[in-house]
Amino acid sequence: MPYIGDVLIEVIEDINFSESSTTTDHALEDGEQITDHVEGKPITFSLKGTIKDNTESKVLKLRKYRESGEVLSFDYMTQLKNVIITDFSRNYNKDIKDGYSFTMSLKQIKTAKVAKVVTVKLPAVKRQTKAVSNAGRKQVKKTTTTKAKEVKKKYTSVSNSKKSLGSADLEGRK
Repeated sequence: MPYIGDVLIEVIEDINFSESSTTTDHALEDGEQITDHVEGKPITFSLKGTIKDNTESKVLKLRKYRESGEVLSFDYMTQLKNVIITDFSRNYNKDIKDGYSFTMSLKQIKTAKVAKVVTVKLPAVKRQTKAVSNAGRKQVKKTTTTKAKEVKKKYTSVSNSKKSLGSADLEGRK
């Protein structure tokens, strides 16, 4: 018996699988095409069937699966894991007593791996950080020890004995 998640499907009339890939093609100078990359697309499939149930419980479950994007498994002639319901429609008619026919589209998905979580012990963090203070912005005061002291030179006048030499003193230096 075919199941979608935990919902039993009594009759499956038709299943259509679609598997495809995309390629990256580049033209060469001589007009030839080369393909250097192939990417597989997810498997999609649609099925047509009948559910014999006079209650709405199966419809409500399938609707919940579709709306929440719950990851399911499909087991009928081939087993597919990680599928989601992308479309579900039902049809009530006189041919099916206490049930309905339906069509459904499903898609196989790939899920990302969960990253590892690194935990840090609180004492190790406290040692590396400075305590937070709420002192606000402070102005730095200048002190006298940081100022450079100016040294004043005292100039003395030339002694009177040298002034008397006059021009003869200057001529000897030539």
